[in-house]
Amino acid sequence: MPNTLLANVEQLGAYMQTTLASGDPSAILYLQIASGMVRDALQQALDAIQDDIVTLDPINGAYIVLPELPVVSVTQLEIFDATQGTWTTVDPSLYTVSTRLGIIAGRPGCGVFWPPSPGSWRVTYSHGFVTDSTPIDGFAQLPSSILGVVLGVAARAYSSPVSIESERIGGYQVKYAMEADGFSAIEAKTLAKYKDATIS
Repeated sequence: MPNTLLANVEQLGAYMQTTLASGDPSAILYLQIASGMVRDALQQALDAIQDDIVTLDPINGAYIVLPELPVVSVTQLEIFDATQGTWTTVDPSLYTVSTRLGIIAGRPGCGVFWPPSPGSWRVTYSHGFVTDSTPIDGFAQLPSSILGVVLGVAARAYSSPVSIESERIGGYQVKYAMEADGFSAIEAKTLAKYKDATIS
């Protein structure tokens, strides 16, 4: 998966209500770790990637599930002819695309033999979110809720690098309720809604 940060040092400083140097190595490291944790939890790259080419295994020779969401657009679908050893581009009118679910399905009875073999469908498509301030036509910005999780994880690590779960100052005590995967309960709940196929 990409190694780009899902949040920047300036955003982390604003989240923590402090000023951080743009090249602060600890801030960058914790943002890298937090970005990786969120990607791992969602099993998605999240970055905006244009014209990504993937070769996929069809399900029942009828449809494929694209590995990265959200799907912005599908540029091309090709199917492999094992007898000829060639790839053939399929007319878009002969298949349907659900950008919400990331599913491409061949239309039945259209005169096309949809190959069932593993690796016999190839797709060129664009997917993901804009993760910085530079807009990309057609791509949505990374949801603020996902950004908040990245910043929350990074801020905790920056403030308490030894992962202290609670601290007391005089009569004041703060306890950080953390799940086993490193996210707070509310962060885990936030990510959970993006784990199904309707990520958007």
